[in-house]
Amino acid sequence: MLTSGEENQGVLMSEKLAPASVETVLKAISSEMSIAAVACGHLDVALGKILEVVSEEYRLSVMQELHTVDLLAQHITALTDFAGNLSQQHGQGVLEVNDALGAITLGDVAARLRAAIGSEA
Repeated sequence: MLTSGEENQGVLMSEKLAPASVETVLKAISSEMSIAAVACGHLDVALGKILEVVSEEYRLSVMQELHTVDLLAQHITALTDFAGNLSQQHGQGVLEVNDALGAITLGDVAARLRAAIGSEA
């Protein structure tokens, strides 16, 4: 059952969390992003079903939206894998990101992450 943001916000704002390890935070991010990737998969299936029944004049438009959803799913999966790989670096005070960046299959995503992380150094 979905609840309103206001109800969820009230619970979250009243509960203060103890400090969490980087590993814990990255695992949480990766898990949440996996949920988003599954939702993209459902959207992709729904658009595919629409494509099967839509008239010829709208077919190209639906195909373009399918492509957009596919790119979004790939983007989410890349970031999920990146966070998951980083979370497995137990006990380290700093994170070595090069291997995790190298595992990203979308070059644009890897480049943006590399630029953002490099600018913090």
